[in-house]
Amino acid sequence: MKTILVPTDFSKNSFYGLEFAANLARRSRAKLHLFNVALRGTYYYASDPLVIAPPAAVMVESIIENLKKSSMAKLEKIRKSKLFKGIKVSLECETSFSVYREILDYSKKIKTDLIVMGTKGESNVKDILLGSTAERVVRFSEKPVLVIPNKIKNSNLNLIVFASDFTHEAYGIFRFVRDFAKIFNAKIDLLKINTMNQFRRTKDDAERMSKFNIKFKTNCRTVIFNDYMKEEGILNYSELVSADLIAIGTHGKKGLARFFSADVSEGVVRLSHKPILVVNLKKFKSKGDIFKG
Repeated sequence: MKTILVPTDFSKNSFYGLEFAANLARRSRAKLHLFNVALRGTYYYASDPLVIAPPAAVMVESIIENLKKSSMAKLEKIRKSKLFKGIKVSLECETSFSVYREILDYSKKIKTDLIVMGTKGESNVKDILLGSTAERVVRFSEKPVLVIPNKIKNSNLNLIVFASDFTHEAYGIFRFVRDFAKIFNAKIDLLKINTMNQFRRTKDDAERMSKFNIKFKTNCRTVIFNDYMKEEGILNYSELVSADLIAIGTHGKKGLARFFSADVSEGVVRLSHKPILVVNLKKFKSKGDIFKG
């Protein structure tokens, strides 16, 4: 792993992501890119809003410049903290009307290997309807996203739960999950959730998961867990075994597809108080070993 992007809005919750990213960078010798997006205001004028008078334009540019200066000063203060001692850190800030789009654009620009975001877990109804920046980044990112909803007391990860149906799509992302686990020397549980609506025979699931282990030459514990919903099953099992992190794939569904077929990963991200590693099943393709070098 060479490059880690860490968006921050300087809130307490975003600092959790900074802490974990620093630990990860130190272990993997990756470079950190600390990134802030200052949200622009919307300005209206009595005349045509598309034609801004020169004095007004100067005022708007001055506001934007001050926002960026303020953000850079805060980022510089963070970089100088003991947390990032001995780590290569780059700073950047932008102003935008859309925070999540700016994060995604910047992740492509620097060709990051991973996005690490601190966020508030267990959102209320309003957050579910509106969606948070982290949820949008998870939904649309082509890069793996690690969401940190709370302060991690233990700097090490001992157990990771990889929740999947273990179809062909899972083969495309597990290599990333496996190599991520190696950084912490963590064990991985392969978890399949059975629900009443999506039920498979235990024998069939066990065979599929055994083939998965053989393919990757791993000896991960395989678990078939029954629950009413996949999201609940993933969270309940992770609590049962005191997992340190949950890894899951996402289809990155957009538009009406999300309303007719909700992505399980978004529900897990929204409700979990544990760190979640989300990898895009369709867009993420592992090329070479990004965990070396």
